[in-house]
Amino acid sequence: MLPSATIEAVIDLTAQVSTSLKESGPAADVLTRKYFSMRRYAGSKDRRRVTSLLYDIIRRWGYLYEISNGIARRMVLAELALSGDDPKVYFTGENHAPDVITAEEILFVENLQPEKLEHHRLNYPKWLEEDLKDRFGEKFTQEMVALNERAPLTLRIARNAEKIISFLSEKEIGYERGLHANSAIILHEQQQIRDWPIYRNGLVEIQDEAAQLAVKYVELKPGQQVMDLCAGAGGKSLAAAGYMKNKGQIYACDISENRLKELKVRAKRSKHHIFQSYVLTEKNRVAKLDEFKGKMDRVILDVPCTGTGTWRRNPENRWRISQEKVNNYVKIQWDLLEEAWDAVKVGGRVAYMTCSILEAENEEQIKRFLLKHNSSVLIPIKKNGIEKLSGTLQLSPFSRGTDGFFVAILEKKNIEN
Repeated sequence: MLPSATIEAVIDLTAQVSTSLKESGPAADVLTRKYFSMRRYAGSKDRRRVTSLLYDIIRRWGYLYEISNGIARRMVLAELALSGDDPKVYFTGENHAPDVITAEEILFVENLQPEKLEHHRLNYPKWLEEDLKDRFGEKFTQEMVALNERAPLTLRIARNAEKIISFLSEKEIGYERGLHANSAIILHEQQQIRDWPIYRNGLVEIQDEAAQLAVKYVELKPGQQVMDLCAGAGGKSLAAAGYMKNKGQIYACDISENRLKELKVRAKRSKHHIFQSYVLTEKNRVAKLDEFKGKMDRVILDVPCTGTGTWRRNPENRWRISQEKVNNYVKIQWDLLEEAWDAVKVGGRVAYMTCSILEAENEEQIKRFLLKHNSSVLIPIKKNGIEKLSGTLQLSPFSRGTDGFFVAILEKKNIEN
């Protein structure tokens, strides 16, 4: 694809993202993959160029959408101009390029001004401003800037660290070890690791350092009975199996059969064999979870949430969130926390986790739970400084260089009446 043709592709994808945001449709990465699957002639450099510009637009979406009245072509024009490019070079109408730039569009570009309003400049929904400022305090600007940066690719060492380091050194792949989790390796550049022998042979998994650190705080031991109630594709289950040295049982539960199938593939690759998978449905959920009642040493509970802590990876998600969705997630999280509490035995622990930075999904849930369940005790975690409840942990990109992630460890001290 010629450079001008890539701009036409970006306009098309920007329009698709806009529609998807309005209709709660597929994520931008899904739309991009589908787009290029139908255009096999586009090379890897073309795909990277298109994807890079598209995500630059998404990271400035609120401002660009507003000044362009949601018109995709104008959003692309504005992004090019604000980034120092001359749109007229690309909008020529030749060789699959966008139509020639009009006089009205030239005037639009000439009158562009950099973002002045704080929520435009820092790219967040205006209605969330009070919550975000309350969370981050004097570090608000730094944290929001960090949430707009691109997240690094982080690996988790599953086994044989020496072989992993040797491979990276041999291939001259830049990396650094994690600051907070010994198992973390942070790559300096994005890589396609699926064909790496260290990945195919199960020596590494892709997992942000925040999630790795969260599993560490669960304090897992060989021989334990562990439930992962919202297991998904099993990232935390696999990390847990490592701490358990393949001894004990992990009961991986999820509502998605496809995600649990992915866990089986990953478990085979990593040579972990202590998993039992359960697909929970409306019909079997109560009966199935009742089988585990009061038997678990640990319950890992990484609940569905707004994902506000992952805005670096999924920048368009900040425009998918609404107060109604926050309220819905809070209810779902509460119901899951109650289920987890029923499953854990006396002396056992529930590890409540979210990839959110919102207090309503994090500290407020734990405060409410502690008030309701007098047998619950919060096991303190070394604080980060932005928590609103002592003993919990709130990670963030600026403070820790990780995704936004919340962890609270609750121990059941005695049987409730």
